[in-house]
This record gives sequence, structure tokens and C-alpha cells, in this order.
Amino acid sequence: MKLQFHKKGIPTNILKRMAVLFVVFIISVVFFEIITNISESVKVSKQSDATLPIVSINFLGDASTELHGYVNEMDPAYMRDAIIPLDSERNVNISIQCKDFDVDSLEYAILSLDTQRNISKNKLNFNKKGDIITASFQAENLIEKNEEYLLVLTIKNDEREVYYYTRIMQPEGCNEEDILDFAQYFHKTALSDDAGDLATYIEPDPYTTSEDLSHVTINSSLSQVAYGTFDGKQVGDVRVSLTDISTNYITLTFNYLLTRKNDDKSEYYTCSEDFRIRYTADRIYLLAYDRTMEQLLDEDSVVIKNNLLNIGITDPNVQYLSNETGTIVSFVQNGSLYEYNQTDRKMKEIFTFVDNPTDPRLTYDQHQVLLLNIDESGTMDYVVYGYMNSGNHEGQCGINLFHYDAINDVSTEQVFITTSSSYQILNANFSELLYETADNDFYIMVNGTLLYMSLNELTTKELMTGLDDAQYAVSGSRRYLAWMDEATVAEVIHIMDLETGSSFDIKANEGEVLKPLAFIEDDFIYGAVKKNDIMVDGAGSTIYPMYKLTISGISTGKAYEQKTYQKSGYYINNIDLQSYTIYLDRIKIDADGTILPVEEDTIKNSVGEQNKAVPINTAMDDVKQQVVIFSMTPLEEDEKLGKVDYEMTGLVLADESRTVSVASATSSTQYFVYVGSKVSLATDDLISAIAEADANMGIVLDNEPKYVWKRGRKSYQNTITGIAVGSSDSEASGMARALSAMLVHEGENVQVHNLIESGETPISILSRTLKGYDILDLTGASLTQVLYYVNLGNPVYAYTGDDTAVLIVGYDAANIIYFDPMTNTNSKMGLSDAQEYFETYGNVFVSYIN
Repeated sequence: MKLQFHKKGIPTNILKRMAVLFVVFIISVVFFEIITNISESVKVSKQSDATLPIVSINFLGDASTELHGYVNEMDPAYMRDAIIPLDSERNVNISIQCKDFDVDSLEYAILSLDTQRNISKNKLNFNKKGDIITASFQAENLIEKNEEYLLVLTIKNDEREVYYYTRIMQPEGCNEEDILDFAQYFHKTALSDDAGDLATYIEPDPYTTSEDLSHVTINSSLSQVAYGTFDGKQVGDVRVSLTDISTNYITLTFNYLLTRKNDDKSEYYTCSEDFRIRYTADRIYLLAYDRTMEQLLDEDSVVIKNNLLNIGITDPNVQYLSNETGTIVSFVQNGSLYEYNQTDRKMKEIFTFVDNPTDPRLTYDQHQVLLLNIDESGTMDYVVYGYMNSGNHEGQCGINLFHYDAINDVSTEQVFITTSSSYQILNANFSELLYETADNDFYIMVNGTLLYMSLNELTTKELMTGLDDAQYAVSGSRRYLAWMDEATVAEVIHIMDLETGSSFDIKANEGEVLKPLAFIEDDFIYGAVKKNDIMVDGAGSTIYPMYKLTISGISTGKAYEQKTYQKSGYYINNIDLQSYTIYLDRIKIDADGTILPVEEDTIKNSVGEQNKAVPINTAMDDVKQQVVIFSMTPLEEDEKLGKVDYEMTGLVLADESRTVSVASATSSTQYFVYVGSKVSLATDDLISAIAEADANMGIVLDNEPKYVWKRGRKSYQNTITGIAVGSSDSEASGMARALSAMLVHEGENVQVHNLIESGETPISILSRTLKGYDILDLTGASLTQVLYYVNLGNPVYAYTGDDTAVLIVGYDAANIIYFDPMTNTNSKMGLSDAQEYFETYGNVFVSYIN
């Protein structure tokens, strides 16, 4: 038999297996080493320092306006931070803090407000002493008094050009120096130990006892105006911006920094004061006063005791998100983003431009931070939009999307979207639609363009363009978009789930059309209009009265009805959503077709806002007065908070391939309401814009831009002359005669009655005849609001029933003067009687501006 011999040691097959496993192990080690090295090669940094020069323009002796630079050319028409009042010689005095920035050349350009006319463009000689450059020039005598012009300064060196934008005006009869002196007196007195003299100018509300220093108005108490027990001192000079100059009033803004000592540590607070002041021969009137104050947080100013996070003086309506267990809260304060993790005992500074509060380039407040989401670990997505004070996008205006990884404590820049609009326009137009999916797809609505981006593949695609405000609505979670293809109403409303990319439709019943209105959280609100109810008002505008309103939930790719609102004889004209209440703007329609406003109605969400895991409260402080506090999850009975570390998060910056630009694509005229230097509303609804400006003593500009409405009209207007019915319409209806007289006033004589018989409306007749004019449908505005156009010297067409109308051609403090086209005479009517009279016919007004 054959002998078999067994070798001592490990069998061969096992050795082979071990060899294979060893090779696999080596390959794995090499692979993970490569991956680790790749991940380690990602450069984690912090926000780089500001480098651009600050330009100061001095005026009225000791005042100066600060201008911040842009590395790309902006749309100058919307750069409205300030107006520089020129002296009688039209001198402009410039000072530039250039620091380490080399300046090779300096030039200026003066343009008309609508940018269509170049007044002048010249290079400037300058002097340099240390890091300060000074220059001056005399504006050309082509500029007219009391008219605004754009001033663009350009600083150049071998590497780049930096642009600075402002407005200039040579005022006459505006008393700008006296008004500035008063504002400076008010500011200094409020900070002094004795502010009693200011009681003459403020209008305290006796029913409020607020001790909130974060927001003070003309209706606040004298104690609040005088900073109460707060012991802060001003740091540096006040930065002055005159924002509106007229013979009726001047608005101006002061920006400055306050500091106070707390246990030998310095705390800093940014402050902004808005004034509206009128000068008369008898006295100066403070028409409006609004001051905001906000603490700059740092390691020394955050107070954490037990489960309470005290963030000091700030707006109680803090933007914040928390995880579900209430152990992590992320919040925005003074343009910076912070996150507190109670479990890890860490306070993190996620994003900020401010590493030196005394550098005005870093505290420039023309940006916002928007939180998009947060998970249980504190990982979140957020957006920084507006002017970039420092960093790799310094001097640009845009939208920056970041992802913060709480595990690795790193914020990664994902995409930067550039814009040529100012921060104020961007902020007012900023859509609620920003959504990032789990698959790193990003959707954003910018100026009517829905942009899709794959953050993995760095591809972009425009999904829709030219959407106006009334065409779409966005859900509270930003996940759902509802839109219609038509501009006003449609038979189909589309709804897209951005997370999945799927869409479905809501279809109108037979003989009806639909109108998307809004979302309340993720419940969709839309109105239904019967086609037979669609009508044209006395001005010629089409009205879509909604007979029913529906609130629908969204689930599994379809909508389901939750609630409907319908009341016989009443129609819904529009809605206003505030918190969890829907305010219904309602109308009735008479048998003769007259539209009459009626009392509003409301729909309240009985569920309301769900309790947040981290509630926010206010408390009183002996020095700061009202402070804002987050109440985190209570600690265990025997648990002690211990030391809380303050950390600055790392930043991973994207390369240039992740920078894109989106052009504006809205098709309609937009109106911007400026209150001081801030845009409080951007809308395509003129009446809403006028109402907002009227309520806040603001102004309305369109997107050319030109002034469309101002609160500050004269107290009286002499009767407009040259009002007469054209000979060809002397036997026509009252409507035709009124329109004829309007056109004759502007040098046009056409057969209006023939145009009306052919189906034309007042709006269409004026639009086709008055070339070079903007025809304004003012239906729904109040009588006092439309008197602004009479103040400009333009008659206002007022509908007074079927085929009849009058022209408002003058006014005084108690009366209006109207032209009756049937008698060719002017008559007076008491202001209150006239208000009631025109309301009876639906406040249908039409006017125009050149």
C-alpha cells in the first residue's frame, strides 16, 4: 500500500487563504490611506480678512457717508444707500482708507437716475498720506437742482477694479444742514446723562411699558429712547446716510458702534437710527424715529447657566432651529450663525464676517443668514446672501449655500450664485424657495427663474422663467412649489414635490378657473373663480372675484381637501397670511357691476405653531434691560453644566467652478418700497406698494427706476389748468369726456368716444395715446393716496358710475377740486365726503407719470 506522509505545520490551502487575506488587507490599507489623504487634502480654513478700501464722502462740514466696494459692476440704478447733498459750488470731497490696497487710478462718473444719460466721466488726481487718499472734484453744472443723479467711483490697480455707488443732489430749499444738526443733537442727547429735552419730540404710547432696547421708535418711552440703564459708549464716528431729500422732509440714517465693559471684558453692539424730519420756519418736527440695536456675540459675551442660553440684546423674533430633543439650537444674530450643543458643552461660531468689531468693513450689515434645516446631530444647511464683507467672494453680492457637518465640525461651501442687484433688492425679492434634497439637488427661485442645480455634478438648469409673484406659491418647508402657466388665473395648477421631482395637477371644475394664493405650512390655499363672474372694472382692469377658497393638504403625490370657505354674495379679492391666520380681502358686486369693498373675514388654524423643542423667552437684566434667552432641555437633577467651550468652525471653500449667475427674468413691472435706505417690499402690485409706503412713510420706485409714489405731497395743490373736453367728444358720455379732457391736458386730441364704442377701456385708451407715460391703475387706493399725482400736476380720473367719471384737479387741507366733464366746470367737495363718495363706486382711479 502507498504510504501517505503528513507535513508538520500549517496546511498549504490555509497558507494560500492567509496570503489572499493578507493581500486584501494590504490593498485595503493602501486604499483607505489614499482616501484619508484625499480627505485630508481638503483645505479647512477660516474667513479671510477684508481687503477692499472704504470710501468716505464728506458733506455739510462734519458728516460723511461710507461707501463699500464691489468687485463686479452692479446695476447702479438700485444702489441707493445714500444721497450726498452738494454745496452751492457742487463740490465732492472724497477720502479713501486704502490700507494695503494699492490704488493706481481713481475716476468718477455721473449718470441720470435711470442710467440712460451720462452726465460726465473723468479721472481724478489724488493725494496719499500714509494709507489715506484724498481727492475732490466739482460736479458739472449740467445737473439740475433738487434732482437726483448717480455717482459711480472706480478705484483701479493692476489686478482689479473696485466700484462704489451713491447718489448726489444739489438741494435747494431743503434745509438739509439744519435737519442734520438736529439729528446729531438728538443722537448725542439720547446717549448723554440728561435726555429730558427729547421729550418734546417723541410721542410715547401710554399703553406700552416695553423695556426692549433692540427696537425703539418715536412711540417708545423717554427712558427707552435714552437707553435706559444701559451704560454703553460710542466707538468711533457716526456714519451718516441721507436717504431721501425733499422740501417736505429729509430721511437719514445713523450707523454706529457702542461698547460697554463687563468684568473687564468689552461687549460690542451695532446700532442704526432712522430719522424722518421736517423743517419749518417755526420749529423742527421729528416725523418718525426708529432705532435698532443688536449685540455682537463672542466668547466673552455669551452667558450660559444651567439650561439657559442668554444671547443678550437682540430681536426676540430670532431666526433659529433646534433638534427634536432640545439639546442643540442654531440661531442667527447680527448677521452671524451660531450653534450651541448642550450635551457636548460647546458653543460654536459657525459663520461670521466679524473677527474685529471695530472694522466697519466687517460690521457692514448688508447680508443675511437663512437656516434651511437641521438634524439631531446639529448638521444643517444654511444660506448667506447679500454683500460679502470678506472672504473669497469679498465685494460681491450673491447667494452662498453652505453645508455644516456637525460630526467633523466643518462648513462646506457648495455653490455661490452671483447677482448685479443690491442687497436691498435681493433681500426684498428673496424667494422662500430654497430647497436641497437628500441627493444633493438644489432648487432656488431667483427673480422669477426656478433654477435647478446638481451639487454632485456641478450642472445647472433653468426649469421655469418669467414667473411673476401671482403665478406661484411655496410651502413652509420649501419642499412644494405650486404654479400656473398663465399670468392671472388658470384651469390647472401644477404642484411639484422638489424632494422627489414628481408633479401632479389640481384641475378646475367646468366653467371655472383657479388662482394659487399661498401655503400655510405645507397646506396649499387656492381660490376658484367662475368664468361668468370675471368682469372689467371702471378703469378697464380685469377682476377675478373668487367665490370659493380651498385649503388642501398634500400627501403621496396628490392633494386632498381639508377646508373650504364660501359665503353667498361675497367674493374674495385677495388674502393676507399672517402667522397662522388667513385674512380675506372681500368684495361685493352690485347689480350694475360696481365693485364694493366689505369687511374682511378670517380663517384661523386651530392647531397653530407646534411647540418647539427649544422655546425662546425674554428676561430682564439690570443693565441691558430686556435680553433674549433660549431654554434648552432641563439638566438632570444631579447634573452640572460645567465648562462650556467656545469654538470657531472650520470652513471649506469651493473653487470657481461652483460659481454661477442668474439673470432676472420677471416679465412684469416691479415696485420697490423704500423706507429710509431699506426696501421693505418688492411686489408687482402697485396698490400694495402704495399702502406699504403710506403706512411706513416710505417711497415707491419701479424697476426703471423712477419715483412712482411718495408720502410727502404738498399740503395743497392749486387747480390744474388746461383741463377741457376735446371738441370731438363734446357730445359724448361722461367717461369719454373725462378721458378726452385728460388727453387734451397732455396735448392729445382724439375721438375718445369712438375708441370706447370699439371696446377700448380707460386704461387702454390712455396707454395707446400717451406715449412715453406710465399709465397707473390706482383702483383700490385711497383718495388721499391718489392726491399725490394731483400734487405732481397730473389729473386723476375717478369713476362715478356707468359711463360717468370726473377728474380730480386740485385740493387743499379740507377739500378736493374736481372737473365735471358734463358741465365743463370745477367744483369743490369736502375731503371726507369725497372719500365716502368715491368708495361708493369702488375707489376706481387712473392717473399717469411721465
